[in-house]
Amino acid sequence: MQVTQEGIDNRSFDVVVIGGGHNGLTAACYLARRGLAVCVLEAAGGIGGMTASGTPIERAPDHVVNYCSADLLFWLSSPVERELELHRYGLSTIVVDPCYAYLHPDGASVAVWKDPCRTADEIRHFSRPDAESYLEYVRFLDALFDIAFPFMLSNPARPGRSSLTAMVRAAFKHRRLLRRFGEFLVASGEETIEQRFTHPVTKSLLYCLGAGANPIDMHGTSVTHLFLGFLHRSGTARPVGGMQAIPAALARRLISTGGTIHTDAEVAEIIVRGGKAVGVRLTDERQFHARTAILATPDPRTTLGRLLPPGTLSHELETRVRHIPANSRGAGAMKTDLALAGRVTLDRHQRWRRDEVDLRKPAILIGTSDQIRRGWARAAAGIVPDADDIALWPVLLTGADPSQAPDGQDSLYLFATNMPLHPDGGWEKWQHHAAERIVERAGQFYDGLAELEIGRWVESPELAQQRTRATNGAAMHVDHLLFSQGPMRPALGLGGRKLPVDRLVLGGAGAHPGGGVSGLPGRRAARNILLARGIREL
Repeated sequence: MQVTQEGIDNRSFDVVVIGGGHNGLTAACYLARRGLAVCVLEAAGGIGGMTASGTPIERAPDHVVNYCSADLLFWLSSPVERELELHRYGLSTIVVDPCYAYLHPDGASVAVWKDPCRTADEIRHFSRPDAESYLEYVRFLDALFDIAFPFMLSNPARPGRSSLTAMVRAAFKHRRLLRRFGEFLVASGEETIEQRFTHPVTKSLLYCLGAGANPIDMHGTSVTHLFLGFLHRSGTARPVGGMQAIPAALARRLISTGGTIHTDAEVAEIIVRGGKAVGVRLTDERQFHARTAILATPDPRTTLGRLLPPGTLSHELETRVRHIPANSRGAGAMKTDLALAGRVTLDRHQRWRRDEVDLRKPAILIGTSDQIRRGWARAAAGIVPDADDIALWPVLLTGADPSQAPDGQDSLYLFATNMPLHPDGGWEKWQHHAAERIVERAGQFYDGLAELEIGRWVESPELAQQRTRATNGAAMHVDHLLFSQGPMRPALGLGGRKLPVDRLVLGGAGAHPGGGVSGLPGRRAARNILLARGIREL
């Protein structure tokens, strides 16, 4: 969807938003509905950013590819869809439950349901103690979520009164767990799993769930399991027609309230005068001016390190920006999407279940704990993992939403989480081989891929960086570690309501509360701008 709203000659607005992904559009919608004149500038030829989808496979022009995200894990907990009434602007979602299914190499599986008791019943097939430990773990995470979620909706440096009250009440309610919360937050995901669980199937499930963004042997990575709080409270969904449905609905909402969107509008520099961000200069030399704020949604290393004029930040802060962690272990995700001429099955794992669960519908988790550890170690060393050691998150998009391919055909999303950023010999040498290994890995679980493949779309971490302009192709912009959360996201001194550059506001995945499709960073950024204007209501 390419959008260029009328008024291209008017280049003065209350707020200029850099980036037409879902966070930038979310922020723009909140600002426009409070009467501010808002312009969104998107560098690409269409809106969406990390939530874009399209049909890039030439031999399969009707098969949808979701370029980055496929599932709405955080969306159902977020107030954005409800507050902006996106259903009125064409957004429709499908709830998927079970939302995940871990597939073990021997044919066994564990379905992960919104109901934690049903998930525990699945685990009980392998280990009764692990099933009870899982329920205890979920109760523990749910208690921590009581404190964390109000914080996620607040200013991390100075939470508002209502957020602070909710956090204090939750902390008092769970006061006997506070010490354990602290121990959990500083631990590695690996340590947390190994402390609580014993069966290899249970551990592999939780390794897969925790290893989607970072290698989970790093201290502070237990925090990634907080997403189980979202999962078991709200469940997950997928947008009908593909992820592009979300930015498309946001764009329609924005334009209906007078907002402006320009595509093919790449920002070269943020204009700073007297310590204030007052506008932007595009690569084609056009300038757009902002009376109130510049809201930037690119990753923070791009915004603060490349778009600000040299010398704007102190040497100390410039150094801190250069060290913001973005796929900091030298590994990242690689995408391979397959257009298929028929319907694929997972016969071996489907026969094992003997129940009503259709494994074509949930997102699939592939990788044992040993395989995940080996794969991350090889990727961090610049080596493309062998097929058996690739941690894979496949989603058969047409399983829950047949509209994403022609009738009777499938579109398969393959998200390999542990690929090197810079493989020995470079990606020009390795891209084809890596994609073949990813498809080989998927073929260990899905039947008939070789016979049914029409074509594929492949994106290495290097190509992801080129397409999205995100540092190291990092979808989360900033690694989800304990010390890059809250007021330290993206870095110490850069995570409060005000940045060292006045009237510059961060509102992307690299800002609080972080990555994933929720719209919360954009919503929070819009709130900060409105508060600065004396407007208290979103």
